[in-house]
Amino acid sequence: MEYFRQRFVEELNDESVVKVRTFEWPPADVFQTMAPHDYGAHFLDWVASQKQNAKDRARDFLVRFGCLDRFNRLHTQLERQSVIPFVGAGLSRPTGFPLWGAFLQSLTIDFPAVVDQVRADLAAYQYEDGAQLLLDRMGPAVFGEAVQNAFGSRIKTLKGPVQLLPLMFTRGCITTNFDYVLNRVYEASDCRLKGEFAGTRLTEAPRRLADEPHCLLRLHGEADSAQGRILTAAEYAACYGDDGNYRELFKLLIANTSLLFLGCSLSVDRTVRALREIKQAAVVETPRHFAFLPLNEGTDREARRNELGQADIHPIWYPPEDPDQAIEDLLISLLEGGFHD
Repeated sequence: MEYFRQRFVEELNDESVVKVRTFEWPPADVFQTMAPHDYGAHFLDWVASQKQNAKDRARDFLVRFGCLDRFNRLHTQLERQSVIPFVGAGLSRPTGFPLWGAFLQSLTIDFPAVVDQVRADLAAYQYEDGAQLLLDRMGPAVFGEAVQNAFGSRIKTLKGPVQLLPLMFTRGCITTNFDYVLNRVYEASDCRLKGEFAGTRLTEAPRRLADEPHCLLRLHGEADSAQGRILTAAEYAACYGDDGNYRELFKLLIANTSLLFLGCSLSVDRTVRALREIKQAAVVETPRHFAFLPLNEGTDREARRNELGQADIHPIWYPPEDPDQAIEDLLISLLEGGFHD
């Protein structure tokens, strides 16, 4: 309810402040103080309306994009507690953290000699190559300071649909993000994380999760430490290459679990490649995975489905105009029972 309460207060406070001579009060405070019973009743009616509107919008675009049955299957698996969210940078963006491309582009301001090459790498979705170029140019200390400055803040106000995750995912989360949004979201809920694994500790995760699930797995490290960080080409090669352990780690983590990709573009992605290799090498059927993805204009749906299907990832498309609203609509619809009527 706290997520909706924050939104309710913000909507009330969008109205003009209450003024008496030189004094001013936010409308929400006045309403709650002067008519607490009416305030509570109005809040509950508002929440019910918001949930219904979210379900109506979600049903509309799920039907329009041919994803309703797939969404309902995801809901069924979620009810069985066999789904873990895989959280990307898109879910931290509403809180004020940059997407990877914007972050790397911002680093070129003090290093103009590499601007053109970094732009070319980003345009080709070669983020790791752009990051490697910047690290080599800046040096580890300067690069690490920039990562911490961009992603290490814990004082930003939490915003966006990421706040809904603790209401439905109680087996933990997987993320490639460096920031601490998920830590704060779960700490503020009644479903606190029981542990966190990053860097070299990730090798402990499969056994520990079997005994005590509901942990946060930081596949690419964290903002405050360079240990276990994966952002540059060399760091990716060390973990995802032939001598790395990430494919084996994925194999163990998803043995009986589906992933739901949230805030991930999955365009040119090492995770997708690792899941594809696992599927190709498997002697038994692997779990199906899901992804909330925007259906951008010009998307070749057949090519995209084939590409993701090789990793057993199946898209649930949403309209691209307002991704935060669309993801919120989908998550609320999961919370409210799906569309099995």
